[in-house]
Amino acid sequence: MQNSSNIAAAGLAMAASAILSLIDNFVFAVSQEAGLWQFHLFRTLFAVPMLLLGAHLLRQPLRAVNLSRLCLRSAAVSIGLLIYFAALGTLPVAQAGAGLFSAPIWVLLLSALLFGTRLSGLQLLAILTGFGGALMVLQLDLAALTPAALMPLGAGVFYGLGMLLTRHICASESALALAMGIFLFIGTASIFILAIVSLMPGADTAGPFLTRAWVMPSPRFLGLTLFQAAGAVVAVSLIAQAYRIGTPAFVSVFEYSFLIFACLWSFLLWGMAASSLVWAGIVVIIASGLAMSFLQKREG
Repeated sequence: MQNSSNIAAAGLAMAASAILSLIDNFVFAVSQEAGLWQFHLFRTLFAVPMLLLGAHLLRQPLRAVNLSRLCLRSAAVSIGLLIYFAALGTLPVAQAGAGLFSAPIWVLLLSALLFGTRLSGLQLLAILTGFGGALMVLQLDLAALTPAALMPLGAGVFYGLGMLLTRHICASESALALAMGIFLFIGTASIFILAIVSLMPGADTAGPFLTRAWVMPSPRFLGLTLFQAAGAVVAVSLIAQAYRIGTPAFVSVFEYSFLIFACLWSFLLWGMAASSLVWAGIVVIIASGLAMSFLQKREG
């Protein structure tokens, strides 16, 4: 029974990765129109009605089974996604995604720290290998390393924690309730932060993506944000369902397909070909993920 659930979860995770990598290729275009917090506010305004409609059509409950646990899970995932989107303003999708989808590494480590899961020497080796692959894709300059360069890895820590919490404390929540929790958390946070960056002295409507003040929304911004919101609603719901029915470490391996899809979409849409180092890093990441999944199954 668990095997069939894991197969279904793997398919959901890959479909979500294909959708997310497509829509995230347009975040840089959004960054030319408005700031990060305005983007997230409008994305939430577009996404919430879609989720309400989806809940009605699919007859899925949106009411939380355990509100405090749902809030904790939503906070962890949302912080990871906010860090990831901030990185997308300056980095290619595959590079920012390499940090976010280092999550399987953190899933195993956090499983050991928070839930007492024992890690073997081979599992630790697989974790270190996967981390090395992520560094290859990120192409970090160790001689000029800055905290900003490590942002994608920080996104992976919080995202991995959120996915782990999905299985352990939110398995009884519906996929749409899990998705709604993320959008509401991000949207609420965006209202406060957008107000701060817009009202503070020296507010800049042409500043960096992360700290840009409110600007009048353009038709292009609204169209790009609506497209992003629609894709995100579908993808977040798919991945939430995947983690509800599948084993977290197994499902997280198939999220690695995001990196492959991101490179393919970047090439098809913008003609941006990934370097041989990036592809080598992706291969290392996927291989380590498969090894982690196999070892966890064997250890279990």
